[in-house]
Amino acid sequence: MPHTSRKKKNLHSKRREIVDHDGWTRVTSSSSTPLRIGLNQTANESEQAPNGLTGSATLVERLPSLPLPMPAAKGLTLETMRAQFAGIQARWLETDLCRKLEQMLTDKVLTSGCSISNCAVFGTGSFCGDAVHWVDRHESAYFQLAAFRTVVQTIERVQGHVVRAYAQEPYYNELDTLFLASIDVAKIDHPRGFELLDRNSFVYSPAAEQEVESQIIARAPWMWLHRSFDHSLQGGRDSDASSEAKTQFKKSHEHAVLPELDLKNFPFHGSVIWWRRTDDMDERVQVS
Repeated sequence: MPHTSRKKKNLHSKRREIVDHDGWTRVTSSSSTPLRIGLNQTANESEQAPNGLTGSATLVERLPSLPLPMPAAKGLTLETMRAQFAGIQARWLETDLCRKLEQMLTDKVLTSGCSISNCAVFGTGSFCGDAVHWVDRHESAYFQLAAFRTVVQTIERVQGHVVRAYAQEPYYNELDTLFLASIDVAKIDHPRGFELLDRNSFVYSPAAEQEVESQIIARAPWMWLHRSFDHSLQGGRDSDASSEAKTQFKKSHEHAVLPELDLKNFPFHGSVIWWRRTDDMDERVQVS
């Protein structure tokens, strides 16, 4: 396999952020060529804002053509996936990052009386895909899902009721869909994930590329687990419209930098949590 645990001494020297042909950014410790899956081009879809959303809440950019779902690795079943996720979730719950995230949510982010309407995660990748260079990324996807569930469950505990949770990823296959449903997360297809977002949503988009980032900013969700805007994963300059949108988002939201977590493929590299301001103070919170 292109990734191996036998070369742990090179873990930090090989980190790269790459953008697949489909537009999804992946953080990898390998120098291998990013995954590519061929697909037929489809007709352009009409993208409309959900009821009640107008103006800046409309979808601002089309994503690149999306790939086909990734075939599941042989031998995997719903039961084996649930068992693997349970083990990784247990490891996640013991990390300092998990504890700091929960502390931020309960002590700072969710103390303003907000009411989160729904939760959505974008771009984890398949949990069971069998494409070249991908089997080694199952663990990263499970860790990201565990983090998403931690936030969802903390929101539910604070608000006192269940909140609907969704996941959008072009590589999800039927087994991924069954697995997500078994933990009360509904798989949805593009562009429905963006259409469901509103100003009271929580969004998690690990290492999302600029197009996904722009769609989320246009919805101005109440809380967003993402990254800093201080750099571009694609290495290009923002358009004037994109730059202005980020500026406005930063004015209306506070953010906290979360601790790093040393894992293969860096599933939480540069994680930042954003939440809507309740006053006019321009502060930046550093979690230590």
